[in-house]
Amino acid sequence: MSTLSTSPETLNIPSQQHQAHVVREDADGLESFTYPYRPTGADILRSAGRPVDADQVVMQILRGGGLEDVRLDEAADLALGDKFVFGLGDRLFRYMLNGKQCIWPQRYISAHLILDLAGVDHDHSVKLIRDGAEVFLAPTEVVDLSQPGLEHLKTVKHEWILIVGGVPLTYTTPLVKVEEALQRAKFDTTKAWNIYLIVRGQEKQEVQLSFIVDLRTPGIEKIRVTPKNVGNGDAQATAVRRDFALLPDDVEYLDKKDLRWETVLDIERRWLLIHDFALPEGYMPARTLLALDIPKDYPAAQIDMFYFAPAAALVSGREIPRVQITVVIHGTTFQGWSRHRNEPHLWDPSTDCVRTHMALVESCLAKELEQ
Repeated sequence: MSTLSTSPETLNIPSQQHQAHVVREDADGLESFTYPYRPTGADILRSAGRPVDADQVVMQILRGGGLEDVRLDEAADLALGDKFVFGLGDRLFRYMLNGKQCIWPQRYISAHLILDLAGVDHDHSVKLIRDGAEVFLAPTEVVDLSQPGLEHLKTVKHEWILIVGGVPLTYTTPLVKVEEALQRAKFDTTKAWNIYLIVRGQEKQEVQLSFIVDLRTPGIEKIRVTPKNVGNGDAQATAVRRDFALLPDDVEYLDKKDLRWETVLDIERRWLLIHDFALPEGYMPARTLLALDIPKDYPAAQIDMFYFAPAAALVSGREIPRVQITVVIHGTTFQGWSRHRNEPHLWDPSTDCVRTHMALVESCLAKELEQ
């Protein structure tokens, strides 16, 4: 960023200082310069190295949103806004922002300046709407307003997704306390947990409940939570059972999803148990134990239905059809959901697996919410 400054001696005016900024033509930064008094449009042009003539347009970006023209002989009040933009008298560009038409005297405009012009805090982002699709713009990304057609833009509140113990959480503020995140994901924070922050390309970092996660940090993926074994027996983790082996791809899928799972045998049936399975909002309880019946000749034979303990119910009170089947696994009664694959989506041993059946579970849960 280049800097241009003027001193009181240069202008031979009293020394009270005001800082102002000029948006450069290429819109990749600001030219900064200091004024010792309320500058006129001509002063601003001179300090920025622009010719002082009638073809020049000086516009002040107001703090409350919008633009205001500054005449060559008019004094600008920097309290109203300390950013200025230049153009030529015959060059004004138009765009739509949040449904309102706006003008801009330069060919390019950056996302952070769009927020300034809208009077919107920088905890928002800008979306470009084109051909029915919406694309987020990075703060320094620029829009070329000279392209054919009127550009349509809108401002939206920032949203970050943090996966905590397999549960996706949405945040509109970037700083998140680990304790609050665990509580939102329905973990009992009075118990002992091993808590790890997973950042792409880095070693996992063990964190405490008081740790503050900055979601703006590049590469943040999730918080992994596992029960902690402590010497006095409090919050002792239950031993994980592996009574039979799953396919390597199934193991990789379950581990990558940070799911706490077991394989157990009960008489002649093989069960995959997934603990603390998060039900979508609109169900109760928030978490349950999910069981999948894994046939002995899987994957040649399909995984069919799915089971919950405790039983899943809709918060609305509406009865869910075809969930009256029950099965007992090691003394625990599970609610069976009678959901089966039909044409043209029959089980395909070459492609279907635990991962695709989990997608079926999630689809069936979502469908009941839409009824």
